[in-house]
Amino acid sequence: MKRKKPRRRADLEQATGAPSAQSIAVVGMSCRFAGGADSPEALWRLLIDEVDAVADAPPAGRWPAGNYHDTERGAPGKTVSIAGAYLPDVELFDAEFFGITPREAADMDPQQRLALELSWEAFEDAGIRPDAVPDTGVYFANKFNDYRAVKLSRGPAATTPFTSTGDVEGVIANRVSYFLGFDGPSMTVNASCAGSLVAVHLACQALRAGESAVAIAGGVQLNLIPDTAIGLSKLGVLSPGGRSRAFDATADGYVRGEGGAVVVLKPLTAALRDGDRIYCTVLGSATNNNGHHHKGMAAGAAGGGVGKYSMPASSAAGQEQLLRRACARAGVDPSTVDYVEAHGTGTAVGDRAELTALGTVYGAARSGGTPLTVGSVKTNIGHTEAAAGMAGLLKVALALRHRQIPRSLHFDHAATDLDLAGAGVQVANTLLPWPERDVPARAGVSAFGFGGSNAHAIVEEAPPEIADGPEPNTGATPTDTELRSAERLIVLSARTEPALREQVRRLHDHLSSHPGISLDDLAHTLCRTRTPFAHRLSLVASTVAEVRSFLHETLRDTAPTEMEDPSQASALMVAAALRPGTVPRRGLLQAVGALFERGVDPDWSAVNPPGRVVSLPTYPFQRQRHWAIPAETEPVRDDRSENTAVAGDSTHVWSHPVGVVALGDTVAGELAEVIGVESDGIHHTRNFDQLGVGSVHAVELSSRLSARLGITVPAAIIWGHPTVELLTAELSARLEATNHPAAPPATGARELPDSTEPALRARPPHISADEEVLSTAELLTLGRELLG
Repeated sequence: MKRKKPRRRADLEQATGAPSAQSIAVVGMSCRFAGGADSPEALWRLLIDEVDAVADAPPAGRWPAGNYHDTERGAPGKTVSIAGAYLPDVELFDAEFFGITPREAADMDPQQRLALELSWEAFEDAGIRPDAVPDTGVYFANKFNDYRAVKLSRGPAATTPFTSTGDVEGVIANRVSYFLGFDGPSMTVNASCAGSLVAVHLACQALRAGESAVAIAGGVQLNLIPDTAIGLSKLGVLSPGGRSRAFDATADGYVRGEGGAVVVLKPLTAALRDGDRIYCTVLGSATNNNGHHHKGMAAGAAGGGVGKYSMPASSAAGQEQLLRRACARAGVDPSTVDYVEAHGTGTAVGDRAELTALGTVYGAARSGGTPLTVGSVKTNIGHTEAAAGMAGLLKVALALRHRQIPRSLHFDHAATDLDLAGAGVQVANTLLPWPERDVPARAGVSAFGFGGSNAHAIVEEAPPEIADGPEPNTGATPTDTELRSAERLIVLSARTEPALREQVRRLHDHLSSHPGISLDDLAHTLCRTRTPFAHRLSLVASTVAEVRSFLHETLRDTAPTEMEDPSQASALMVAAALRPGTVPRRGLLQAVGALFERGVDPDWSAVNPPGRVVSLPTYPFQRQRHWAIPAETEPVRDDRSENTAVAGDSTHVWSHPVGVVALGDTVAGELAEVIGVESDGIHHTRNFDQLGVGSVHAVELSSRLSARLGITVPAAIIWGHPTVELLTAELSARLEATNHPAAPPATGARELPDSTEPALRARPPHISADEEVLSTAELLTLGRELLG
């Protein structure tokens, strides 16, 4: 049955005269939660399949050995629950992808690392290349920093040049801005468990104020030590039963979860202009603090005895004020909100306060016998604390998109003193269709912190006609007649060869399980919206089945090479320019693909027709272990290695003639110590920037070389000679000038160049130095002319 066209908010505003905030579109999302919810699609499957992702204990090796559980809340050093929704492999990270050295990566709070990965994935999901939107604001939420304690357990070796930036919570957002090249506002918010929804609120405010054109908001949470859980157990908020039973009569606290999520936000007008796919829109939001609203609440967040009111206790009055403010700023009547993704922790006091406020604001305003539906994602993935509001927002965005309300787990019936029906509220105890009404589908999202900070957002479905992005251009013009031919150029790329192969595998599996993806949308998403990297693959196909077959053959190493001789690409381009119409379009596309594989990025608007952004597998990070505590099979690194000399220690000072090759090995060895790799992994001609060397590394390397060689090596020298080879040549000259002569190069040793041509340094490795090729500018111009 065709849906009745809903009345838009603008119609209601005109009728009521109430102004509202500018709507903000959610155009991209990413997540990492327990239960394999490592993408929005996977999170939706978890919700629909009613998966309980809570484990009875942390993963093996997560906490120091010991028994931390006790049924008595007051037992010293014990917690009533060690259950939790844990992520696997939090020690793994693709440091190379983000240009971070292994030594610095091991010193970084893994919440910083998670934020980096999620931010990249969110932009890929949005179909926006980060380098195209430098005017982007970054807002992240964080609560605890458990990794600091993990590092301190190493003793004196715990402090390194990267300790400060690795520890500071504010750097979570700043690292994202730095890596992605964003110059908008950048901040980390700590509003306890309300933090990530507060981050969304701040990001939306900044967009409305014009402080940035795009914004991302996110939250990250990792539970790495038992001490934090022990503290929360003493506070009385953890469930001895090991499950979050939000709003149920048996609710006895929450279970901790971990993970993170990110959303990409744009003003709705900009998203419509740019043809973005829209998950939902944020109509308005509000934050407040319970403050003087703490009235009538029992002390203790889990419902202990009655006495002096405590800060962690929830406040129905404070939440009621919050909900009314959010609805007013969104310009909506509370009775038009169909569903609220509640904070819903499962604490006796918290649940009662929340249901009271929801019934007063949303339930009482309803007519026609349709109650407000509420639920809590915490029953699936635990309470992810700093990321909890973001988890709720993603659940609502997906529910609006699929027009279904997932079941809230572990609910049987409410406590006898709670009259849900009388309050106009029902808990989603089964999968429900989204209500059909004459207004757009709307929902609220709540997040509350134990310091009294609260946040609530009003979310609306995307305009139905543009939820999936714009329709492709189908106007018949002379320049696009060929574009509507069957063939499309499909490309993939990655930073490394293993990552490219994994990219191929993921795309093959995705196309096999999603047969409805169109070829135009596939080509558009891969060619126009993904950042190109050094390792590349291309193919020309006329059907998605042909793409899938090629990927399958590639995985078997039997895929045909469409253009074995790279020089054919230039020849085809020249032939097409000199003799128009003599080169078939497939041949031209193959030539463009070959040039793409050689590092040329063509004008994609002249290659493939427009399409829509579709969800495809995001970048396959090649994660390796980077952790403060070495694994049992790893040697313990001591920053005072046998090759290290310090100021005033002349034991290892360079005081005898030595060959340039030996000096180069010494430089490589010191650099290896600084960045945290084996010395044989340092290529003498590789630029330091490619190794992730930054200013902190340069200062430490200059200090180590000064002490080792007995001369002053300013950090500026390292920047001026950014390879081991070039730095060795400079140091050799300085040693000779200070009566530390270096022996002539050994027989057969590589001659050190006086200079290195930048263009040659940038030449792809499979192109020889004497190969005659067209310049990138020439190839781009020629390709643009030939392809229209």
